[in-house]
Amino acid sequence: MNIYTVKWGTKYNASHVNQLYESCLENLTIDFTFHCLTEDSKDINSDIKILSLPGGNKLEKWWNKMYLFDETIVTQRGEKMFFDLDTILQKNIDDIANFDPEDCLCFVKTWWHDLETQYKDTRHIPHKYTDLNSSVLRWNDSLNSNEITEYFNQYKSQILWYYRGLDNFFYNRRIVKTKLFPIGWVYSFNQGFIHPHDTESHVYRDLPYVCIFDSMGKSEDVKF
Repeated sequence: MNIYTVKWGTKYNASHVNQLYESCLENLTIDFTFHCLTEDSKDINSDIKILSLPGGNKLEKWWNKMYLFDETIVTQRGEKMFFDLDTILQKNIDDIANFDPEDCLCFVKTWWHDLETQYKDTRHIPHKYTDLNSSVLRWNDSLNSNEITEYFNQYKSQILWYYRGLDNFFYNRRIVKTKLFPIGWVYSFNQGFIHPHDTESHVYRDLPYVCIFDSMGKSEDVKF
């Protein structure tokens, strides 16, 4: 198993990378190699494999996750998982590691939102609607990563202008097949767990495997 994270810019530092790596050591029983895609590897644990972002890179923030599918940078073969740096692994994540991605890219579904209302309000503005979240990803060599990279590079300027992030891009363009993790595996600290049954914000829950800190840009959203 190869596990990846991405650190770009100054929002997160080496301690966040090291903390995620140590959390994987504590919560995963299978063997894995941990990789960090970054332009600055200073103070990152020497046991973490550094994958350098390309020179002259102009992508910002979350868009640097697109390099996960660039086979000139991510050359490892086999099973793959990704975690954002602002995630908390709450317990053993073997079920995520053993989840079969088939030939798909596996996403979290945003069960914590009122998706029916959200869809009605924003379906006429595609770049504002998605029920996908890319804080946790799972895939393997059956995914056509090259197709993702070629499409992104071909339409990069339009994509970066039109979509507010990877989640909207992958939901609306459908360039590869996607698969969803089971309901209840991941929740949002800021938004809740499962709508409409548990939507209380800013509460830690014991049941899910992963807690994420997605933000809707509201002042009350908690940062990791």
